[in-house]
Amino acid sequence: MKEKKCLLIVLALLTVLIFNACSSAAAAPEAAVTTEETTDTTEASDAETEKLLITAVVAEVGIPYFTTMHCGAMAAAAKYNVELNWAGPAEWDFNKQQPFIDGALALEPDAMIIVPTDPDALVAYVKEWMEKGIPVVTADVTLSEPVELMGIESDQYSGGVEAAKAVFEMTGGEGSYYTVGTTPGSYGSGQRVAGFIDTMKELNPNAKMLETCYAHHDATKSAECVSAAIIGNPDLKGVYVAVSSTAAGAASAIIEQGKAGDIVLVSYDADPQQVQDLKAGVYGTLIAQDPYKMGWLAVETLAKYLRGEITKEEIPQHTTVGMAALTQANIGDTALLKFQYVGDVNLCPNVDLSE
Repeated sequence: MKEKKCLLIVLALLTVLIFNACSSAAAAPEAAVTTEETTDTTEASDAETEKLLITAVVAEVGIPYFTTMHCGAMAAAAKYNVELNWAGPAEWDFNKQQPFIDGALALEPDAMIIVPTDPDALVAYVKEWMEKGIPVVTADVTLSEPVELMGIESDQYSGGVEAAKAVFEMTGGEGSYYTVGTTPGSYGSGQRVAGFIDTMKELNPNAKMLETCYAHHDATKSAECVSAAIIGNPDLKGVYVAVSSTAAGAASAIIEQGKAGDIVLVSYDADPQQVQDLKAGVYGTLIAQDPYKMGWLAVETLAKYLRGEITKEEIPQHTTVGMAALTQANIGDTALLKFQYVGDVNLCPNVDLSE
């Protein structure tokens, strides 16, 4: 009887063990699936939120135009979880820019933004970086060969067109007109001057266009040129300056010659002092570029591309950003705030350009 009772106990224990083993085996696949799904979700979430490193090397730091570009890039970096490294030389020189490019590459960035000081020399470099998996966006100046992911710039010629229209409206197209460029052969400045001269001739075929002064980026040289033009041409009605660096020289010459209000002054760009002088009536119009949008668009495009939100085929290789003609009448318009350059990143406009 005792042996029979022991046998029943052993059989009961075996039944329990077999049942538990079967239950565990049946539950195992479900547990494995749950773990795998959780891992995939976590990895996807990490990929979306992982901070990217984008290095930017501009052509010239310390000037309002590129400071404003920095503002736009910073705003986009905050929006798209990007660590932004911003650097560049104190003057526009390829040899001085190259060490900053080397320093940017040493950081092993996920992507780069370059303002090419030499659109020809940088082609081979950018092509190599792109092949190594470092996407590059150029801003303000594009490369002579389209090897970058995207190139962003202003339509320089159209800026000259708008300047001519403004001058013509304020002067009626009568008298003589003077242009101040940078260096002979400079593409950007040359386009700005050509747009102005071509349009003035279209608006008034008899308009007297004086020979262009090439002041490089020297305000003193600009002042000398404009003073001589005023003295030698009593009928001078308008002066157009193609870059902000020489605009102050032209303005001082007009004021010193006692011609403020008689000679219309129009200039490219909208540095803080230029904006103040526009409000005071020194300038008739400022043709402002949009460096803020250039900075924003460069960071936004690279961040989306790196995260797989857009493909290379969906990115336009060349993009032109708009400009604005700032006048005393519209300078207070908040919609045009991003066109007014700033001299300090602590004074960046609060503008969100995301769609």
